Amino acid sequence: MMTTMSNGLGAHGPSNTSLLQSYKRRFEELTETEKKKDELISELLQQNEHLSDLLERTGDELEREKSFAHRSQKKIRDLEAQVGDVENKLNSYPYVQVLIDGDGMLFHLDLLKKKKDGGSEAAELLLSEVRDLVRSNRDDLCIKGDFEIRALVFANLEGLSKTLVKSNILKQGDLQQFFVGFTQRLEQVNFIDVGYGKEMADSKIRGEFLFHLKDPRCRLILFGGGHDNGYAPFLKTCTATNPNYPIWLLEGPPTAREISSMNLPSQKLHDVFSKDSQNEITNGSPVQANAILTPTTSSLNGYGNGSTGGSVTYDAPQKFSYASAAISAPPGLIRPTSIHYNSSPVQETAKTITISGSGTSTTSNYPRGIQHSMVPSADAERVNYIKCLSPRACNNFYLRGACYSQPCPYSHKYKLSPEDVKTLKYIIERSKPCQQLKKRGFCEDEKCYYGHQCPFKTNAEAAGEGRCSNSYCRFCQED
Repeated sequence: MMTTMSNGLGAHGPSNTSLLQSYKRRFEELTETEKKKDELISELLQQNEHLSDLLERTGDELEREKSFAHRSQKKIRDLEAQVGDVENKLNSYPYVQVLIDGDGMLFHLDLLKKKKDGGSEAAELLLSEVRDLVRSNRDDLCIKGDFEIRALVFANLEGLSKTLVKSNILKQGDLQQFFVGFTQRLEQVNFIDVGYGKEMADSKIRGEFLFHLKDPRCRLILFGGGHDNGYAPFLKTCTATNPNYPIWLLEGPPTAREISSMNLPSQKLHDVFSKDSQNEITNGSPVQANAILTPTTSSLNGYGNGSTGGSVTYDAPQKFSYASAAISAPPGLIRPTSIHYNSSPVQETAKTITISGSGTSTTSNYPRGIQHSMVPSADAERVNYIKCLSPRACNNFYLRGACYSQPCPYSHKYKLSPEDVKTLKYIIERSKPCQQLKKRGFCEDEKCYYGHQCPFKTNAEAAGEGRCSNSYCRFCQED
């Protein structure tokens, strides 16, 4: 009987035990491999299912996008058609708006005097001139075809009429007839009576401005109101918020300084509007040619020193105009041909106040400041002439040399002689005391033209530093 070897191998090869262990190990390895294979297949199946769901959702979204794209394209085509219709309408009906402040920008006097016929002629001239102006600037205004012109004139009809009638330029009812003809002649041209009230025309014009700025059909606003600085802040706002919108000024009276500094384009309409302001026209209208006088010789002694007063003679100009009349004399007031200061004027005692460090004060009770001496007495005829100027002469312009009020309600256009200027100062310093002197006890303004001493004190009152006998004196009594 064969025996088994101790190393596990039989006489003819490996033993059954070794083979079984080998088969078992190999089976376990195959089992592990099958398990991994099953896991892989399971994962692949799950991934495939996920991708299938994703593909299905993507397909649905794609169909929705295609449907949305079709709808959007249709909507875009519809909107393009609508935009085209709107553009065609805008290009078919563009218009130009003319806004005029009739209180300051007057129509040419030759037209006003023709009454109703002049109004009709003014309307036709206005539209004709504006049409030619716009046609020559079609490209800049984006106007291809025909266009409309609308014009509005705002004014206080009754007040303006009274002013022109009072100045003998028109007769009663002439201005009303002019604007009747102006309004009735063409349907695009209208006059609006704003009545009495401060800045009523300004308010209406601002409202029209804002309305037309928002209308895309309006390609241009022509503004006839550059003479009034009151429009400057509003115009600056309009140009700032609408920098590309064309706003042009119509030339007429001189353009106000603040509006002129904006450098807006200006256009001239021939024979439609007057170049002179209302004050220049109304002040100059009734003056006779021999009243427009210019001083040629003068031997006046402005400060009485005991010498004999001289006289002034004037030459008449060769040609009369409203503007020259306005700067020479007010309506109905003829400059006297011989006016002089009193030959022996009474010089009131002046309380001299000297500049600090430049000397000593003649009156020790007063602090040091600028010296002010009172102008001697003036001839009553010249005083009356200066007082009757209408509008009044601007104190700052004639006595200080400059006026910074814009607009200034007083006139800068009178040709005042040196004696007239002295008379103006004479009038002011005897009627209005210097407030700085009253409040602080001294005045440091060397150009101050107000009164610095009471002109009504007697010599005894002046010597005693007492109040004058007038219980209502502005100089001696407290405010």
